[in-house]
Amino acid sequence: MLLDNQRYNGDMNILYVNGHPYAKSYNAAIEKSYIDGIDKQKHTVKRLDLGKLQFDPVLRYGYHEFMPEDKDIKKSQGLILWADHIVFAYPMWWGMMPSLMSGWIARVFVPRHSYRVLGMFKFEQLLKGKTADIIITARAPRFSWIYGMNSAQKPLTRNLFMYTGIKKRKLIILDWMDLPRDTEERRKKFLDKVAKISSTL
Repeated sequence: MLLDNQRYNGDMNILYVNGHPYAKSYNAAIEKSYIDGIDKQKHTVKRLDLGKLQFDPVLRYGYHEFMPEDKDIKKSQGLILWADHIVFAYPMWWGMMPSLMSGWIARVFVPRHSYRVLGMFKFEQLLKGKTADIIITARAPRFSWIYGMNSAQKPLTRNLFMYTGIKKRKLIILDWMDLPRDTEERRKKFLDKVAKISSTL
């Protein structure tokens, strides 16, 4: 993990988290484009496709007691600590991320792993120094971003990142999905854009 005043210089560990539960969705193409754009001579890349994992996405006891140990959650926590840069990619459904992604976040980013509560409104950010890109796909058009798109990223930017210390690098959004203006050409341009953004890491 990087210190506050460090800059990336050379190798970086990158973790791509695909939060779409369907393996054949367009998000799979986005994942491939983002990873293809990364310079593998400089960086090491690992991925987590949440739809392929076997874990209970429900935090069944809240924070009153620990859940039984889960190998995929434990693996995810290890990868979060390993990564210098994390990509959170998911569709927006009903103004929110999929329940699979939300449940994974609740299970993985727990106290003493990602942050430590020190007192009332006081906490220690245990993931400080890491950065993240957020990739969101949605049917909602751009004029609704102030309501829809903003709410879809808030669980990360306003909550998770604030408590853990992760810093947002890029927010990448493709709207109008599955609507008349959602053409193959438009989707291909978005994939090219994603690859170009990841090439700057």
